[in-house]
Amino acid sequence: MIVIMQKMNFSRIDLNLLVVFNEIGRSRSVTVAAERLSLSQPAVSHALARLRDMIGDPLFLRGRGGLILTARAQAMLDPVGDILANIGAVLAPSPFDPARSTRVFRLGVSDYAAGAALPPVIRALRPAAPNVTLHALPFGSESLAQLEAGELDCSFWGGGPMPDPFRSRELFRDHPLGLVCATHPIAKTAKRRAPDLDEFLAYPHVKTTIENVATDPVDIALAAVGRARRIAVTTPSHSANFALMTRTDLIMCPAARLAQEAARLGFVMFELPIQVAFNAYALLWHQRSETDPANQWLRELIATELTEV
Repeated sequence: MIVIMQKMNFSRIDLNLLVVFNEIGRSRSVTVAAERLSLSQPAVSHALARLRDMIGDPLFLRGRGGLILTARAQAMLDPVGDILANIGAVLAPSPFDPARSTRVFRLGVSDYAAGAALPPVIRALRPAAPNVTLHALPFGSESLAQLEAGELDCSFWGGGPMPDPFRSRELFRDHPLGLVCATHPIAKTAKRRAPDLDEFLAYPHVKTTIENVATDPVDIALAAVGRARRIAVTTPSHSANFALMTRTDLIMCPAARLAQEAARLGFVMFELPIQVAFNAYALLWHQRSETDPANQWLRELIATELTEV
């Protein structure tokens, strides 16, 4: 006897039919299955009819205590349940357990953010997620493309609002303060009061250069009142500037959060004699990571540590 097997095309199968089959098979009732699925009984019966036509088997027969499964349906029941469970596992977001995770996060940071924002984040991250690794990568001209490609999870950002597909959350606002070493000629004055504009401009300054930023907010504010400072040294690093200021007559104007860290090391901090605009700092990420549980957790931790109340 020659048996011809008909090849069935399952590439377009409606998975809802398997959901209906699974509920009927478990409950042995079209009525109960309809209630569990929040469908009408005719809709469930119609789905069952479609599956019967596709499989070429009645699947369920009426019995004394309800429906009974055909041999084909009985053989299908557990595999179909496994298929639906696997689909659910694939589609459901994977829970993120920071205490157990070995996730590697990549965070874009400027030189400023490395000194002003990163330390409290690390202090909170270590006990909460001891096996997580955080790579702080320099923020630069390629960072937006890296966010889009998933090479960065998120980044500190001081450049103002960004259009879709980027997302941002403001963390805090900062403004420059004056900073001198403890042996600077105006250090004693600065401990009592803020130096006036002439005193502030009487000494050379050190400035941190920032990629793609041509103007400094302090220079902008000075130009608005017709004055300028003499820049004696520029470097791309705030920490380098702190080191080279020691035992010199240089003045530095870092953002307040950095100045406060330096003041703990013995530098003298003072308010500037001119009004300088505040700058908003935010956390920036791409829409692609919006709903990722691990990224959500990291963003919330950063916001909790840095957002000003």
